[in-house]
Amino acid sequence: MTHGPYEHAPEPNHAYPPPPGAPSSGGFEQGAQWPAPQPAPGSSNWQYGPPPESGYGQRPGGQWMPAPTPGLFPLRPLAFGDALAATFRLFRTSHKTTLGSAVIVMGATTLFASLLPVVVGMLMFTRIPFGGSQEDITPMLVSSITLTSLAALFGLAIAGVGSALLQGILVRVVARGAIGEKLGFKEAWRAGWRGIWRLIGYALIVGVGSLLLIAIGWLLIPFILFMVLSGSGADEATMAGSIGLGVIFTLLLGGATVVLMVWVGIKIMFAPSAIVLEGLGPIAAIRRSWGLSHGNFWRVLGIVVVIQVILNFATGAVSTVAQLAVSMGQVILTPLGTGQSTEPQAGTIVAFAVILLLTSALQVLLGAIVLVLTSGNATILYFDLRMRKEGLGVTLQRYAEQSSAGAEITDADFDVQREQHPAPMTAPGYAR
Repeated sequence: MTHGPYEHAPEPNHAYPPPPGAPSSGGFEQGAQWPAPQPAPGSSNWQYGPPPESGYGQRPGGQWMPAPTPGLFPLRPLAFGDALAATFRLFRTSHKTTLGSAVIVMGATTLFASLLPVVVGMLMFTRIPFGGSQEDITPMLVSSITLTSLAALFGLAIAGVGSALLQGILVRVVARGAIGEKLGFKEAWRAGWRGIWRLIGYALIVGVGSLLLIAIGWLLIPFILFMVLSGSGADEATMAGSIGLGVIFTLLLGGATVVLMVWVGIKIMFAPSAIVLEGLGPIAAIRRSWGLSHGNFWRVLGIVVVIQVILNFATGAVSTVAQLAVSMGQVILTPLGTGQSTEPQAGTIVAFAVILLLTSALQVLLGAIVLVLTSGNATILYFDLRMRKEGLGVTLQRYAEQSSAGAEITDADFDVQREQHPAPMTAPGYAR
């Protein structure tokens, strides 16, 4: 018998239960509960695998396990907006630990690095007028300049140690925030000291490399100008053209140096995160960062540029308002030409000192905000690249579930986060 378009239609009672009282067929027992209809494969409600248990999860013995706390960012490859939102969410989730640590570290190191050479210089140079003869003054002058310069370098070294400590703190805070945990102030500082020597070594490598690159550029510029001028004749027009050509070469060389520094900076920006979380040394961390950024350079550069533009605009606006306020305060406090004595009074000196202190505090605060956001953004992008390339999101999801269930996730767990991919299984009876 031909059914036309419905010739392949299923037989009755193959897809629906028999009506009440009808004889059972096809193995369907009377009184049995017919399974609920399932959504079609490919629809939004379709689920692969067995149906989920009741509740979020079940521990052995049927104990209920809560859903993990939402973290700093989704545990999947991040979209452009996700990376930006997670960067600024640091202030909302861990502002006391991040911004507070940055203000303390930057304030203390800036004050130390600024006052140390001033104090040493005052102590050394004030002895010169009492040196006696010229033969005694010259060695004292040389020693004063040398010790003052060493004090300035020591202050910069202390500032570098503080910057390394702050990077370690921020990386740990972001790592904990990824699984929905908040790192306390004391815990963050205690965790920040671990691996600080490797961070200092990385900072030294980057600093020396930057100085060498800048020094090579500054040496090539006068060399190019000298070669261009020496090859020009005595004609004034020819010399003017040669000078113009040398200026063009200089600008091109300077631009190439800036581009090279930006490119290298993007390629190695994930090294601090690898040092802190994977326990790598400075050189190994640089290679690790280079590999993670491969194939994602332009995406990372775009996010970093957007963050920098937003920060520069915000800090520029705040700095402009602060400068206007300082200028107005100086106009108000400066004695006007009324025929009275223009010698500064004690109150004026105190007011200027207060203005200077407030301005310095504002600069430290803005610098701390910029450092927190840039370092936090680098760590967030580090996690993003590892979730894209290594499936780290699965590990982080497991940590988040364990943390929500009450298990303790230690810093050592983050130190060995690299996924260990098992060898592929072979089919039964297949010999390699």
